[in-house]
Amino acid sequence: MQFSASQIAPLISGVIEGDASVLVSNFGKIESAQPGDLAFLANPKYESFAYTTKASILLVANTFAPKQPVASTLIRVEDPYAALAQLMQLVEQQSAPRLQGISPKAHIADDVELGEDVYVAPFAVIEPGAKIGRGCQVHSFAYIGRGVTLGEGTVIYPQVTLYHGVRVGARCIIHAGAVLGSDGFGFAPESDGYHKIPQLGSVLVEDEVEIGANTCIDRAVMDNTVIRRGVKLDNLIQIAHNCEVGEHTVMASQVGLAGSSAVGKWCRFGGQVGIGGHLTIGDRVEMAGQTGVLGNVASGTALMGSPGMPLREAMRSFVIQPKLPDMYRRLQALEKELAELKQQL
Repeated sequence: MQFSASQIAPLISGVIEGDASVLVSNFGKIESAQPGDLAFLANPKYESFAYTTKASILLVANTFAPKQPVASTLIRVEDPYAALAQLMQLVEQQSAPRLQGISPKAHIADDVELGEDVYVAPFAVIEPGAKIGRGCQVHSFAYIGRGVTLGEGTVIYPQVTLYHGVRVGARCIIHAGAVLGSDGFGFAPESDGYHKIPQLGSVLVEDEVEIGANTCIDRAVMDNTVIRRGVKLDNLIQIAHNCEVGEHTVMASQVGLAGSSAVGKWCRFGGQVGIGGHLTIGDRVEMAGQTGVLGNVASGTALMGSPGMPLREAMRSFVIQPKLPDMYRRLQALEKELAELKQQL
């Protein structure tokens, strides 16, 4: 498929500078794009490539002020990254094959409720009492447990496991190997060992959530582990029992939440962030990669380091750390000199 700049600009509320008839048929990175590609400039670190790129169309911010001539046709938008995402979604919707039909090789219990236009691939398993909403996709080797519900338009990729009673909202995406509803890590120490605490709750995932490959979300001891609307979880994340993740929070790979912690709305966690148990994290909290949190965090806080500290303090600490060996040697020399002066007195 080919699209002209004049066709693209209205879709993203953009303003064209240059040849409005130029055609593109692919997306490309600004540093390596070729003629016929659409690229974007969102990070100022890549501005130098704007003057050398071969991309036919370049998405830029409204505030972009070129310091040199730019050969590409520009489309100015409020947020180039968001505009690119919007265009890629439109292309995906038009180019993706429509999957439909129930494979005779799938195992579906007799009382399962299947909505209209549902796709169930070969070797998928759907247990009794499950309810699969309109337009859902259940791919091969996925396991949908007893009494699970899927809202309309939700996609379950291969080898996803949804234990009994898990509820997933509409328009969610759960990637390969994710496990929802496995037992939380609950054991009571006794004189003869550890006795398992039954995990009698479940997992509730609200609408428009995306869960990455091999991410695990444990069922609650009682009530639900809750993932609120619009949350985006990367691969290899662990959400323990009875946690709650607030609306539109995003987490990068290998984040871990210990049991009964609550995370607020619109938070952003970098990779390998660790949250201790029974903690409350406020709204719009940002944590750099490998931040470790041992206490409650107020809304609007930015943290870094382990244990986590305010971002500016952490940056100053990291600047000082490489100097500590030399500072320690100097301190030893000063202490020795001071001791010698005391002896002389």
